[in-house]
Amino acid sequence: MQVVKNLQDLNKVLKIVSNKSIGFVPTMGSLHRGHLSLVRASKKKTDYTVVSIFVNPTQFDNQNDYNNYPINLQNDISLLNNEEVDLLFIPDYEELYSSEKLIKIDLHNLDKVLEGKHRKGHFDGVVRVVSIFFNLIKPQYAFLGEKDYQQYLIISLLAKELFEKVKIILCPTFREESGLAMSSRNLRLEAKYSKETKKLFELLTYCKKNFDVENRKKLEQICFEKLSQFSSPEYFEIRQSVDLTNEGELSDKWRAFTATKFGDIRLIDNIALN
Repeated sequence: MQVVKNLQDLNKVLKIVSNKSIGFVPTMGSLHRGHLSLVRASKKKTDYTVVSIFVNPTQFDNQNDYNNYPINLQNDISLLNNEEVDLLFIPDYEELYSSEKLIKIDLHNLDKVLEGKHRKGHFDGVVRVVSIFFNLIKPQYAFLGEKDYQQYLIISLLAKELFEKVKIILCPTFREESGLAMSSRNLRLEAKYSKETKKLFELLTYCKKNFDVENRKKLEQICFEKLSQFSSPEYFEIRQSVDLTNEGELSDKWRAFTATKFGDIRLIDNIALN
């Protein structure tokens, strides 16, 4: 595995492999099995897999969250070596953003609800950094996890509008034995919350079993109240899978989305309901 940290070396390497299909896996490090599943999906589908590790400050609405984001670079490098990743890109913030080409895109309100509503400016930062990566790496495929489903929709729209040669591949959420969705932030969870975090996926499963499009508002309220019994919820909402609107028919595809805190650690999750 080649490891590059500057744009000059990145361009040199990518020029050599320009005739190969490139798969891209963007990460913020502290890798877990969910990340590695994206790497494996890329290796299976493409000739050349690029992984980035970059804790992007422009997508954090909370400076404390950014400062405390878990970093374990040596372990990450070891894991990616074992997966036989072709190229690991670990950019410097100043240099990366110096290559930014300002873009303008209408996200059709995908960035105004759920995470966008509760984390002001978050998706602006996501769109900025992903645009930079797509311009630099020019992948044919990018692999994203289902846990960040709203982010997947936004990056898919970005690709459709401005990077039509990039196909976005959605990969399943990987979960702990307890059902908790794997996340780098899980590393910061205190042990005393282990029983409570297990209840998060149980609640999503309860929502799925009891889903009725006609009574979804009542189900949202019930689930929010249940969530309040073991954590500090920000939202529990049922929305359409295609555009995150909250109006539709039974024939539409629906998902439940939630964000809640266990102590100081904020976790998100979602589940397909039908």
